Amino acid sequence: MLYLKKQYYIFIPLICIIQLNGVAQNYSYKQAMNNQLSAFKTAKGINDIQKLADAFSSIAITEKKEWLPYYYASLCNVLVAFEKKESEIDVFCDKAERLVKKADSLESYNSEISVLKSMICAARIAVNENLRTLKYGSQSVKYANEAVKLNANNPRAYLVKAQNVFHMPEIFGGGAKNAKPILELALEKEKQFKTQTTFHPNWSKTEIENEIKKVNKSLLKK
Repeated sequence: MLYLKKQYYIFIPLICIIQLNGVAQNYSYKQAMNNQLSAFKTAKGINDIQKLADAFSSIAITEKKEWLPYYYASLCNVLVAFEKKESEIDVFCDKAERLVKKADSLESYNSEISVLKSMICAARIAVNENLRTLKYGSQSVKYANEAVKLNANNPRAYLVKAQNVFHMPEIFGGGAKNAKPILELALEKEKQFKTQTTFHPNWSKTEIENEIKKVNKSLLKK
């Protein structure tokens, strides 16, 4: 009995240590995410975004069961891809795709992940529009529609849907005129949208407003 009591008293501190380690790790994760998301909101150029891609990737390596670091690392890489020259685009899209696949394995059937998939396909088109529009354009449309279906209140889903319509030939139902009402709906959804946590995606307000300006400018030219 004495031996059992000694073991029992040893076991209690071990439980406490394990619990404290878990609390510390959770705090460390939240602190790291808060720091990088604050930097994401104030990023001023592609170099800042590229650094953030690496920072979120580092968090993802440490927190292998959390999908959001993989999501943001993927998002940053695809944002970089949109700004790169044709010869460099696929490099960043490949990184973004690997990361979004990992996020998808942790959080399947998520509208935000489908938005990212749509963005990656859209970025790949710029490598060679003549050769890639048909393949990657149709994939981007598919994922945008999937994003809306998975969450009809997600403004980013309507943003990528509108971008696809905007760049689609009018003969196929595209163009600025057809994209504008989708963007207006995206902006309305943005006003009503509430994130699940402060870490969940909530980055699209400025992007939607900028896209509306592009559409309006295009309409004025006609």
